[in-house]
Amino acid sequence: MQFVAILDPMPALIAPARRRGIALRPLAEVPQAPVRLARWRRGEEGAPARLRRIRASADAVRAMLLVEDEAALAAGLDAGADDAALERAHPVEIVARLLALLRATRHDRLLTIGDLAIDRATRTVRRGGVQLNLLPREYAVLLHLADHAGSAVPRADLLRAVWARDFDPETNVVQVQMSRLRAKLDAAGPPILHTDRGRGYRLGDA
Repeated sequence: MQFVAILDPMPALIAPARRRGIALRPLAEVPQAPVRLARWRRGEEGAPARLRRIRASADAVRAMLLVEDEAALAAGLDAGADDAALERAHPVEIVARLLALLRATRHDRLLTIGDLAIDRATRTVRRGGVQLNLLPREYAVLLHLADHAGSAVPRADLLRAVWARDFDPETNVVQVQMSRLRAKLDAAGPPILHTDRGRGYRLGDA
C-alpha cells in the first residue's frame, strides 16, 4: 500500500484509492508521504500560500490540488502545483493522477513508503526516524521491493534483479535475505514486509 497525505477530508476518494493500492491518511499520520493532496479555493488564500502550507518544510514532496473550476486549475498549476484536478472530476480520474505522481516520486532521491524512508543518494534507510543498518544485499532487495511498493514481487524477479540470475538455482538465498531484512524492519515498527503465498514478497500495508 502506498500513502498519500491529505490536508482536507475526502471521503469520496478513500474507497477508489484503496482499490488502486493507495491509502489516504491525514498529514499528521504520514508526514513522510511523498505526495500531498488538498483542496484550494481562490476565495480562501492565494495558490502560492496554499502550496507552501501543503509542502510545509518538505519541499521535495509533490503537491496536487483539487479546485473549483478551470480558472483555478490553471492558477494552481501556474503557482507551482505538480498537478491539479477539478473537484467534480470522477474519483477514478483523481486517483489515476495520484498514481502518476507516486510513480514519478520513485525516481526521486528520497523514496518513502509509510514511515520508511530510503535515500538513494546516500544509500541510507530510516524507519520512524531510526536509521537501519542494512548490508548491501539487504539494501538492494529493499530498494527493488520499494520500487514496486504495494505489489507482490515474485522470487524469480528478485533473483534476476538482485542476484543477476535468469534461472532458479533452487536455493533459499531469497528466503534468508527476506528473513534478515524483515527482522530489521520489524524492529523499528509494525510489519511492512509481507509474503503473499504463491505470488512473492510485498512492501507496504498488510
